[in-house]
Amino acid sequence: MSADAAELEKLLVEWVERWIEGESDMAIGARTNLSHTGLLDSMAIVGLISYLEEQADAEFDFATFDPMKGVSIQGLIKHCVG
Repeated sequence: MSADAAELEKLLVEWVERWIEGESDMAIGARTNLSHTGLLDSMAIVGLISYLEEQADAEFDFATFDPMKGVSIQGLIKHCVG
């Protein structure tokens, strides 16, 4: 993993932690399934993706993204910045 990807993971984990504001005791990591665990709803995931685009200076391709298997920070980063 590149240093940039590791920094993005850290920033996105912090974003999720701020979003849930202590409403869950679940440990949040880069591989945590944010959608299937109920940590984030669809609107929050869009917000997280928007934040990722801003931090990575990259565009997220929604047309090729399949969230059916779940959404993780690691998966979002991989999809957005390769």
